Amino acid sequence: MALHDYLPGSYAKLLTWLTNFIAYLNKADVRTRLGLSADLVDSLKTLIDVFVAACKAADAANAGSVDRLNRQEQAKSITKTIRHFVNINLRYNEAVTDEDRKQLGLTIPDAKPTTDNDPAEYPEIEADTSILRQIKCRFLNREHRTAKPRRVHGIEVLHGFVPAGEKPSLKHLTHSTFSTRAIKKLDFTDEERGMRLGLCARYENNTGGKGPFGPIVIVFVP
Repeated sequence: MALHDYLPGSYAKLLTWLTNFIAYLNKADVRTRLGLSADLVDSLKTLIDVFVAACKAADAANAGSVDRLNRQEQAKSITKTIRHFVNINLRYNEAVTDEDRKQLGLTIPDAKPTTDNDPAEYPEIEADTSILRQIKCRFLNREHRTAKPRRVHGIEVLHGFVPAGEKPSLKHLTHSTFSTRAIKKLDFTDEERGMRLGLCARYENNTGGKGPFGPIVIVFVP
């Protein structure tokens, strides 16, 4: 049940959403079926009413910066409270039906997982050798330069030593590691300093689909 995007961004739409949400939960038959006490729902309504009052004050003809700042703070507070309430009382509640979610303004989960296409591009590698016995690999999206492409979960990195005089090949890259960050640090020993290290990377999406490997980058261990 994806719940990260069900709350509107604007004050007016959030106000409408909250009014509908609490009105539905205030129905006695709904509360009973979902196992929610009247006191619990009343407590939530009290907090929503605080946001309602803040909105009215901020929209008044004589409203000032203090009123608008208070509305902003109350919006943050009630948003946090609602997410917590949903996660604790509704998200894993087996009594909550898809119709309940629709009436409450919550996201209805897909019947089957969304499938993503395998990544079509590969990350570029920038190697920082400024620290002895360490290579810091920075992975760059060729389009956005810093961010990973949409729906990419992480980066698989192959590395290994390439003998002098030999053309770099994937067969030399015998070590594999995975990173969900844009930077990956590799540590080496004193005996490995000066050796030719081959680096190669590819993207992996949220469902395990893998993209193509990029070119092999050769770096000397500092």
